[in-house]
Amino acid sequence: MVLWSLFIILIFSIIFFVEYSFFLKQDKEEVMLIPDDSGKVEFNAGYLELSYDFSQVKILKKDDKIEIIDKLTGELLDAYGEEVKPLSEGKYQYTIYRERKGNFGILRLYTVFKVFEKEGKKEIVEILDKYWDIMSKSGWYIENQQAASMITPGDFPSKRIETVGRVTIARKNKNDGWIVRRIYDLGYVYWIEIPPFFRQEEPSPLSENFTIYTS
Repeated sequence: MVLWSLFIILIFSIIFFVEYSFFLKQDKEEVMLIPDDSGKVEFNAGYLELSYDFSQVKILKKDDKIEIIDKLTGELLDAYGEEVKPLSEGKYQYTIYRERKGNFGILRLYTVFKVFEKEGKKEIVEILDKYWDIMSKSGWYIENQQAASMITPGDFPSKRIETVGRVTIARKNKNDGWIVRRIYDLGYVYWIEIPPFFRQEEPSPLSENFTIYTS
């Protein structure tokens, strides 16, 4: 009887440990993000500059993805991904994308660029590619695509990259053979590093026209 009781206690202890570990893992993988005054949230290796009504959405980071969730409906509005691959000493390849899901599948706008890192400072030094991709199980394909990437300031090296694009996806109806088309526009801004900003302090009592700026 004593052995049976110990066995039951052991089983319940194992179940509790497994469930507790699962919830700990969930909490660790899913982090709620709060944007700063300019809409930036921190990713793993850089920052996304977002433009949503932040009172209506919640922003969750799960490993290498950031998800934008409608607070009212729980619907996934957008997702962003970030992948970093080392190339050589001090050089890395970054792949950033914005993702849109629908009954067509998963649509992504990618940007691939090279980053140079030295003494803790990072700079974008080259744009390697920008393109659309679709993952569909219902026959949708990309018929036409446009994508452009811009850096700020206008010359390399840079801290900020913006990508915008338009894509036409199409599918052939099995019943009548007609081609159905949809057009999507996506874009995003990614910062490899936030440069020091200057904030205005109270005017100096020495002069009405003298203002102190600190970084």
